[in-house]
Amino acid sequence: MLTGYRIRLCVSSTILALIGVGSAHAGETIDLGNGASVTIGAAARASLRTTDGETDGFLESARILTSGQFNKVVGFTFNTEIESSGGIFPYLPGDPDGIRILDATARFEFNDYFNVWAGRMVLPQDRSNLDGPYYLGVWDYPIVSAFPNRFNGRDDGVTIWGQTGGGKFKYWAGAYEGCRGDSPCATGAAGGGDLLYVGRASYDFWDPEPGYYVASDYYGKKEILSVGFSTSFQDRATGTALDPGHYFGWNVDGLMQKKVFGDNVLTLEGAYYHYDTDDKATPLANGDSYFVLASFLIDHNFGPGKLQPVIRYEEFLTKNAYDISRLQTGVNYIIRGSDARVSLLYSKTDFEDPTLASVDQFVAGLQLQY
Repeated sequence: MLTGYRIRLCVSSTILALIGVGSAHAGETIDLGNGASVTIGAAARASLRTTDGETDGFLESARILTSGQFNKVVGFTFNTEIESSGGIFPYLPGDPDGIRILDATARFEFNDYFNVWAGRMVLPQDRSNLDGPYYLGVWDYPIVSAFPNRFNGRDDGVTIWGQTGGGKFKYWAGAYEGCRGDSPCATGAAGGGDLLYVGRASYDFWDPEPGYYVASDYYGKKEILSVGFSTSFQDRATGTALDPGHYFGWNVDGLMQKKVFGDNVLTLEGAYYHYDTDDKATPLANGDSYFVLASFLIDHNFGPGKLQPVIRYEEFLTKNAYDISRLQTGVNYIIRGSDARVSLLYSKTDFEDPTLASVDQFVAGLQLQY
């Protein structure tokens, strides 16, 4: 299963352009009157990666982002993304193959406490997935976050969610297609009509994080102390039709972000994951994993931006493949939060399999949003 990940660390595609604007959380809003509006934005991420002495370019993400309100209750989200040759783990760079629907969601938002989203949407499986690649604390999506999904952490289904205290406590609960015949995690047992059920709850002890999504870095605009817990379950998601098995996964994650020594920002983040595939044949991850991250945003302008040293260590202890660990460290150059950011990072990926050599990689990444 994880061999494909190592291959994707090495595959290449040439960057033809980076014309970047847009954010899933921002954009240009046009007031249509009578409570109706539409918001349009865009986003792009590109990187240069040097792996074992070979340098290649990747257009990792290019999104057109639209959302709107018909009235105070009913709204929609429709976003597109390039489709690449990435595999089990979302957001890994690959060769662009075309354009794909990222989100297509009808939103019924009645009040803070009870809202219903239906369609294709981000699954509330952990903080990293609710961040998405643009709002992580480091460039690459964590390999240890490996819950089942259809595309880039999304699936088709229905989510009920709400919040209290302006976003201090939040809950999500949903049912989705999960592993079935046309899903990347499908097996011979999948497709029997069993749904993937996902639930999550989180609590912010300091500043709240209102809304469906979150971020792992607010660059000093918020002080965060948050914990979250998620579960995922689907019957007959693994194995074969004659010998089916269930899928069960859970995670706990935490984020602490606080100003120290003036307006410098210290960030500590961590997450632990457990995946159980009922010891059946499946492309899904089976085992335990975790990551820990630390960063420090220096309150001093170097040109138009600020420097943020960052380090993250992650380890995947699998039961159906070889163990894998990765250390990524370097510096982010924060020009305008997550809307304009440059990352210069080094990563080292180790494999338990003695036939596989370690992978050393240097990454230079640029993301822009409007």
